[in-house]
Amino acid sequence: MKPEHAVNRAFQFLCKTRMHTTPNTVYLGLNQTFSSESLPEQFLLAGWQLKANSSWKERREFYDTFEWHAFEKGVAVIKKKKTLFLADLNTGQEKASLPFPGTPSSFFSGTLHPGTLQAELSSLSDIRAFIKLCSIDAIISSYSVLNDNEKTIATLTSESLYFADSKKPEPFAHLLSLSPLKGYGDEMELIKKSLLCNDENVCSIVDFRELFELIITAAGRNCLDYSSKLKLELDADAPVHESARRLLQFTFSVMRANEEGIKKNIDSEFLHDYRVAIRRTRSILKQLKGVFDAEESAYYLNLFRDLGKRTNELRDRDVYLLRQETYFRYLPPFLQPSLQLFFKNMAVSRKKLHKQFCHYLASSRYQSFLEEWDAFATRQSVPDPELSPKACHSTMSVATESIKKAWKKVIQHGRQVSSEATDTELHALRIDCKKLRYLLEFFSSIFPHKSIAPVIRQLKELQENLGDFVDFAVQLHFLHDRLTAIPSGKEENLLAASMGALMATLFQKQEEARSTFHKTFSAFDDDKTSQLFHDLLTSSLT
Repeated sequence: MKPEHAVNRAFQFLCKTRMHTTPNTVYLGLNQTFSSESLPEQFLLAGWQLKANSSWKERREFYDTFEWHAFEKGVAVIKKKKTLFLADLNTGQEKASLPFPGTPSSFFSGTLHPGTLQAELSSLSDIRAFIKLCSIDAIISSYSVLNDNEKTIATLTSESLYFADSKKPEPFAHLLSLSPLKGYGDEMELIKKSLLCNDENVCSIVDFRELFELIITAAGRNCLDYSSKLKLELDADAPVHESARRLLQFTFSVMRANEEGIKKNIDSEFLHDYRVAIRRTRSILKQLKGVFDAEESAYYLNLFRDLGKRTNELRDRDVYLLRQETYFRYLPPFLQPSLQLFFKNMAVSRKKLHKQFCHYLASSRYQSFLEEWDAFATRQSVPDPELSPKACHSTMSVATESIKKAWKKVIQHGRQVSSEATDTELHALRIDCKKLRYLLEFFSSIFPHKSIAPVIRQLKELQENLGDFVDFAVQLHFLHDRLTAIPSGKEENLLAASMGALMATLFQKQEEARSTFHKTFSAFDDDKTSQLFHDLLTSSLT
């Protein structure tokens, strides 16, 4: 949709909006033909008048994370007059502010001065960057509304909104805002009614959330237009090949949506979501056997495996850099400074790996792969029944069969884990649990929420235990390799001491995770969980 069409639709929506509960400041959407140079005065009661105060231009910049964490929590992040503000999306009232002289394209909450605003943003997300959504210029004129006693009862502000640095310097919205002085609420109601009834320029009352959404829509975005979470509504009776292709199209869209953020190096979650999309894609191809041609599936499985491998080392560097503060806390103060060299090397290595992967993303080879995969994921033809014998089975039948098989595999392998719970055993079981979790997520929409939600919760606790164990094992292996490669020297010897101490702490935590495995697995492998899976897998029969 073209931006101008989006603006028109947004205004049509505003004009049809019902009146909302009046906040302290009321925003009124105006027709595009409105001119702020000639404010209507016929809405005033007899004897009332407008008194011009001042006019000015103001730059406003709007921020949020790529996943809209602030918007989801009812918060707007706005920078104006060299200050960063948090505003309540429902009322527009300021919640917190701090000096913010720059105009970065993105920033992290951790880089801000400690205080209420920094804490609020960190609670929304401490690893995702807050990205500039758009910049607008507001041409503002302020008026005092005087009653028949020539007392100021409210402030009327006229605003024309323009996109900053636009090649077409035309306003995309006109607004009036009314802010009553204390004790003049009744007069405010009279002004509103008069405006809405007597002036053809006024569309409707607009609350702050609608104003925010209007600005974002006019900028060519849609609030909540990205989420890595699967939110597809699948048809339980549809042929499973149709549902599987919808899942593949979704994971592909997630990959594509994150490419730009990876290239711009905005934050580490772009690569993380990209990798999860790759793993989900491989899981669909690998676990839904008989849905696609086996040779085609094997071909694409190899391509996606190779693509994932290209990101492994880069993701490793991200993980270690994200854990920098945690690693420092694991060490006594006198060993912390020498560990800086390790993170410095990680940052240098990451920069090189990032550059290499960005070159690959821009390559003709990658573009050809994208085109080829898109053609496969969007193919409309019914698969050959000889090559894809389950393609036309119902989505529900394949889902229940696949989940049941994956669940039994987790139980079987979990029961076979020895009392020592070796690294190899727990790593293999973690992979089994991931496969089951992906299947539950893929097909969650075709099962009753009351049946599938408890199953996922039970599995999540086991996954967290296995995830902690395997993560510590991977870190220990990586640090050991780095330690053995450190050359001799005074600075290097201190680094080796720090890494040795860090490894000792990580090993202790790994052993704690190992010691709790059997208890955690027993809690999963019990009658309650078995009944939950039974209820889930038979819910389609009721």
